Amino acid sequence: MSLLTNLIEHSLDEGYAEAAARRAAGHEPSSRNGWLFAAGLVLIGLLLATAALQVRNRAPAAAQARDALTTEIGQRTAATDQLETDVQKLRASVAAAREDALGLTSTGSALAATLSDLEVVTGAGAVRGPGLAVHLEDAKDAASDPRGADSRTEGRITDRDLQTIVNEVWAAGAEAIAINGQRLTSLSAIRSAGQAILVDFRPLSPPYDVVAVGDSNTMQRRVVDGFGGSYLQVLRNYGITYTVKTRTSVALPAAAGLPVRYATVPEQPAGNS
Repeated sequence: MSLLTNLIEHSLDEGYAEAAARRAAGHEPSSRNGWLFAAGLVLIGLLLATAALQVRNRAPAAAQARDALTTEIGQRTAATDQLETDVQKLRASVAAAREDALGLTSTGSALAATLSDLEVVTGAGAVRGPGLAVHLEDAKDAASDPRGADSRTEGRITDRDLQTIVNEVWAAGAEAIAINGQRLTSLSAIRSAGQAILVDFRPLSPPYDVVAVGDSNTMQRRVVDGFGGSYLQVLRNYGITYTVKTRTSVALPAAAGLPVRYATVPEQPAGNS
């Protein structure tokens, strides 16, 4: 009962009672806490304003750096393309001079023919003839491809896809293949770096054209009716589009930067000098 009596007689909290007594005596509550709170709000506002100003100043700098990098990439790519064009011209000149020199004798003509055949096989020389073209384009909606957990590759053609298609075209009887103008050799590599596909360390952009020289009708039939056709149908289910068409004539450039690792000088027949 003493607890109930105490609650009834002292219903006002002691802190409230003390504050009421001070106010009744003419003493206003200290405004120190209010000033501290206001100062804290001002400080927070200054920090937020400073952070926003820094972000605003950094955005144009980042855009300028990105634009400068894009411009430099374009310039270097154009310079590389020009150098490749010059290399192709010089190779054509060397090949013409070589044929003229070897054509002076029957033995030289035979060697020139053998060398031309080897250039086709190794990719060291440009080729032209009937062929097959496989055109591949990424899906319009990248999110429609559930093949991978990484969203960067969903709905997009990957290096694995290009490897599979190229291998199927080789198996169909191709004599020479190029992807977006990049000639493939036995030393070529198709890899990925981020979202880019590299062919012999040269970045390619979609769409992708796999062009092959050979018996066009035979290659088309074997690709479409074989595993390559089934693989292309799977890609189509994910929104990736493709076409497989024959061409009466295609021209493939020589491979750039094909090194000669082993070379021997043939022995001269007895009696020749």
